[in-house]
Amino acid sequence: MPLITLNGAELYYEEHGEGDEVVISSANGFHPTYPASLAQAPTNYKVYTLQTLGFGRSARLDTAPPQGYLNRWAEDVIALADHLGVDKFSYTGISHGGGIGWVIAHRFPQRLKALLSVVGTPHLRYGVTDSSEGRRKIVDNPGNSDVIREAMMQMAGPTPEGREELRDAVLELALATKLDRDPNEARINQGMPFPEAKDNDALRTVLSSIDVPVLILGGMRDGVIPPGSSVLAGAAVRRAKTVLFEDEGHWIAKESPERLVREIKLFMDELDGTALPPRNEALSLAGGEAGTV
Repeated sequence: MPLITLNGAELYYEEHGEGDEVVISSANGFHPTYPASLAQAPTNYKVYTLQTLGFGRSARLDTAPPQGYLNRWAEDVIALADHLGVDKFSYTGISHGGGIGWVIAHRFPQRLKALLSVVGTPHLRYGVTDSSEGRRKIVDNPGNSDVIREAMMQMAGPTPEGREELRDAVLELALATKLDRDPNEARINQGMPFPEAKDNDALRTVLSSIDVPVLILGGMRDGVIPPGSSVLAGAAVRRAKTVLFEDEGHWIAKESPERLVREIKLFMDELDGTALPPRNEALSLAGGEAGTV
C-alpha cells in the first residue's frame, strides 16, 4: 500500500472497497475489523485509512508540531482528501481518531458530509487539557507493562459479563502494541481536542458552533470518554445523534464492530433520505391512511 507525501511528510494509507460513499479515517494504528469493515456489506463504502504522522509506517517527528498533534493530523486528512480529489467525505475515528474528526468538523466543516465519532467525543474538563489521565500514565511509563496494563484496563472500563475471554485477548494485543512502540512513538501525547476550552461551559460553546451532521457512538462503561462526554456533545451540536450502549466500553470498535456498522448505516441512510419509506407508504404498511390519526 502507498506512502504519500502530505504537508511535507511521508504518510502511510490504505484503501478499501469500491463504493461511491467515501469515508476517511485516521489513527495511530488500525484494528483489522474497523473501519475497514465499512467497505463491506451492508455499507459498501469506499474507505481510506490514514496512519497518523509519528506512528507505524508514517514518518517520525523530532519535535511536536507547533499547532499540536490533533490539528496537524486533521490537516493531513484534508490533504489526503485533496490528493484523492475528494471534495466532501464522511470521517470516522475511534478515541484519539475521533478527536481528529472533531477538529475537522470545527475547522473544515465544508469538507464533511458527516462525522461518525466512536468513543471519541472531546474529553470533559477537569482543570487540565493536555492529556487524559490514562494517556498520561502510558506516555510517562514507556515499557512498564504493569502500569500500562492497569491504565488500559481502566480506560477500557468494566468487562461485560460473558465477554471476559474476548476482553483478555483484546487487552493482550493492545498491550503488546504499546510495549512494541519505539521511543518516538511512545512519547507522543496528542492532548485533548480544543485545549483552549478550560471548562465544560467553554467546551459546550465550541461544540455548539459545529454545524455538521454528527453520529456519536459511545459506551456507558467507557473509562476514558464517559457517557457524560457523549451527552454534552450530543446536546451541544445541533445536528447530532447520540447512541450509548450500556454493555460497551472504550474498546467497542475491537469487541463489537458490527454494532457500529449497523448504527452508521442507519445514520447515513437517514442523511440520504433512504432510511424510511415515504410517509404515505409507511402508513399503508401500518394499515392506516394519510391524514388520519
